[in-house]
Amino acid sequence: MIGKRRFLTATAGLLVAGGANAQPKYPSEPVKLVVPRSPGGGSDILARLLQPALEKKLGVSVIVDNRPDAAAVMGATIVTKAKPDGYALLLTDNSFYQNPAILDSLPHDTLNGFTAITMLAQAPVILIVHPDVPAKMLAELIELAKKTNLTFASGGVGSSTHLMGVMVNLKAGISITHVPFKSSGQALIALLGGHVTMQYGGLASAPPYIKDGKARAIAITGDKRDPAVPDVPTFKESGLEGVDVSSVWGLHAPPGTPIEIRRALRDAVAAVMRDPDVAKQLTDRGYQTIAGTPEEHQAQTNALVSQWIEIGKKVNLKE
Repeated sequence: MIGKRRFLTATAGLLVAGGANAQPKYPSEPVKLVVPRSPGGGSDILARLLQPALEKKLGVSVIVDNRPDAAAVMGATIVTKAKPDGYALLLTDNSFYQNPAILDSLPHDTLNGFTAITMLAQAPVILIVHPDVPAKMLAELIELAKKTNLTFASGGVGSSTHLMGVMVNLKAGISITHVPFKSSGQALIALLGGHVTMQYGGLASAPPYIKDGKARAIAITGDKRDPAVPDVPTFKESGLEGVDVSSVWGLHAPPGTPIEIRRALRDAVAAVMRDPDVAKQLTDRGYQTIAGTPEEHQAQTNALVSQWIEIGKKVNLKE
C-alpha cells in the first residue's frame, strides 16, 4: 500500500509534468495583423473596422501593421517566415491570389507558404472619374477614351482595381493607361487631386466623395446595384458584360499553424462580424461578409490562384 506522503509526492510530480506539457492558452499575447497596403484603402479600413471588437473578443491587443508595396508582396513575405503560433497573421486581398499569374517570381509560395483561416469579405469595384471629365455614363467614357489619352488609378498591380481596368480595356476595345498605387486610398487621393482621369476603387472610401461631388460614379460591378450607392448602375446595365471582378479579403497564417488556432481565430472573426454595430459599419462601407471555415478558405484560395493563372494565359495582366 502506498503511504500518504509517497502518494502526495507522486501526485505532485504528475501535476508538474502535466503542466509542463500543457499547451498555453491562445491567445495570451498581442496578435499582429499584417496589412500589405497603405492606410486609407479597403484592406486597411476592413482591418481597423474589425480591430476593436476583435480585441475584445480575443482578450488581447490586435496590432494592425501596414507594410505596403505596389504588389502586396512585402507583408506576405513577413508572415510566411513568422512562427506558426497564431500571433502573426496576413490580411490578404486580390493581389495575394493573383500574384502567381502576374509576377515572374515571388519570394514566397502562395499555396504552400501559408495556411488559410477564413475568407473575410468581398465587395464590388466601382469606377469613378474626376468631376472635370465630361462623361457621365460608361458609354460616353468609352467613346472619350477612343479619342483622348486617359489614365486610371488602381490600388496596385494585381489588385482587383487594376484587373478591372484590364478587363474593361479588353472588353471595350480601348487602351486607358494604368497608374498603380500602393493602396486604393492613395489612388483616390490622386483622382481627387486631378492627377489621373479615373479610378477603379472600392466602396469602403468612395461614397463620401461621390456625395460631395468631388468624384462622379460611372458604374459598379455585380449582378445588381449596391445599397451603399443605389443610384450607380452596374457595368452590365451600362452595356458592358464580362467585367465583374470583385474585391476579396482573406485571413492567412504561416504554414504549419495548428488547425485549433485557426478555428479559434475564424470563430472570433465570425462572432465579431455578427455584432450588429460592426455588421452595420461593414455594410455601410460596401463589405459583404463571409467568414467561412479554414477548410473552405483553403479550397477558395486554391481555386482563385488557379483561376487567375488560367486568365493570365489569355489576358496580359502585367501592365
